[in-house]
Amino acid sequence: MGKRVAGLSVSRPLSIHVDELVRRLSTRTATIGIIGLGYVGLPLAVEFAAVFPKVLGFDVNPERIVLLNSGRSHIRDVPEERVVELVGSERFECSSEFSRLAECDAVVICVPTPLGVGNLPDLTCIFDAAEQVAGALRPGQLVVLESTTYPGTTEEAMVPILERSNLRLDRDFLAAFSPERIDPGRDIPLPRIPKVIGGCTERSTDAARI
Repeated sequence: MGKRVAGLSVSRPLSIHVDELVRRLSTRTATIGIIGLGYVGLPLAVEFAAVFPKVLGFDVNPERIVLLNSGRSHIRDVPEERVVELVGSERFECSSEFSRLAECDAVVICVPTPLGVGNLPDLTCIFDAAEQVAGALRPGQLVVLESTTYPGTTEEAMVPILERSNLRLDRDFLAAFSPERIDPGRDIPLPRIPKVIGGCTERSTDAARI
């Protein structure tokens, strides 16, 4: 098990922090962070909050933060009564203070990737989110990219930004890609939508599947 570099597998010892991360995910005692509270991130946050004791939602839109923390929903697929219940029980909280990402055991990036030049995804928001995560990254975290993008983005773009923190993939943190598959407006419960998960390493895949 290890990171692949130029076709070679570089072995790295796993830290006790990664073992603790896997334990917290398995026992449903982890804190989950969601970056981007739009039509993908908010439904995901609500589903996680039904299983995990604490979900922190992050967004750059301050009005959206205030709206959600008051128990209101801006997404048709998320009933306000669910938001009210989760906010009232303190299982769901929203913030624009990205330093609080350090409180999370797993961080899911659900930011927009609109089409840019040549009809390719504009990855600006992914880069910005990865920078925010890198600034708060600590040993024992899992980072999952859900934003729609092209193959290779996770390993070739996101992970190098995260490793600027001087933490290393599969030694200190784990990373995976699980593209969102939400079709807004369709009455298909999120838990029933099949998910594809690909980890940057074997341990990352195992943790993201939990």
